[in-house]
Amino acid sequence: PWDTTEDRPHQPPDYDRRRRIPDSESARKTAIREALVGGVPAGKRVCIYLRNVPLFLQKSHNPSEPLSAFSLLRHEHKRTVINTTITLPSSASEPLASKSQLLVQIGSRRFLINPLFSQSGSTPNDVHKYLRFLHPGQTAVATFIAPVTWGSIPVLFFLPTSSPSTTPQLQLQLAATGTTLPPSPHRTIAKRIILTGHPYKIHKKLVTVRYMFFNKEDVEWFKALRLWTKRGRQGFVRESLGTHGYFKAVFDGKIGPMDAVGYLIFCLAPATSN
Repeated sequence: PWDTTEDRPHQPPDYDRRRRIPDSESARKTAIREALVGGVPAGKRVCIYLRNVPLFLQKSHNPSEPLSAFSLLRHEHKRTVINTTITLPSSASEPLASKSQLLVQIGSRRFLINPLFSQSGSTPNDVHKYLRFLHPGQTAVATFIAPVTWGSIPVLFFLPTSSPSTTPQLQLQLAATGTTLPPSPHRTIAKRIILTGHPYKIHKKLVTVRYMFFNKEDVEWFKALRLWTKRGRQGFVRESLGTHGYFKAVFDGKIGPMDAVGYLIFCLAPATSN
């Protein structure tokens, strides 16, 4: 499993306050069972009285139009890490960037979110590759922080075309569709990053590399990883030079001065707090 202890200083301030649900299926059944106890039987006509209604809602309400009301199940007012499938239609004119601001409709609730996209499917350690863009016709998993929603519910993603604080009625454009997945704060999204350096001095297979790191501590931290070049050579770090991030590396063959030396690493991409 992914060790998240080193990433905790970079998490949002309220990230540890999210609701952790170890067994989502059992919690969903318990919430539904509690909601069915008592209450009004289905099909019975009742009158609902509302109090403390904001003044702007009283003025905007039209008695000739229907008004819908809904209630929340247990824990549905608490925030957690929500995962949903998301499919961008093949008719879309351009890809959808990760962390774009979207208006999501889950059941009867709407939220402004900045979701992270990751590859769908199951992995042994629940680590999934981060996607910078969602291309037309592609299906992925969108991850964001929002109130708990029980069950498998259809989801609509809209692109807002105006600010909700200035315009009461938004002009919405349907961007993608999906379905909610069980809430899981343990889903890990790994972002692929390439660190590159420049060959400074070349002596047969021994190369001095610069501009990849800028202090000795970083060289020692990544020393165990394998180096590679743009033209296919493999190598490893032999020793650090000085205090400015220079190091000596040994490769399986001679490299040229125009080649680039790289490290392939993965870092944690935490869900954004909206």
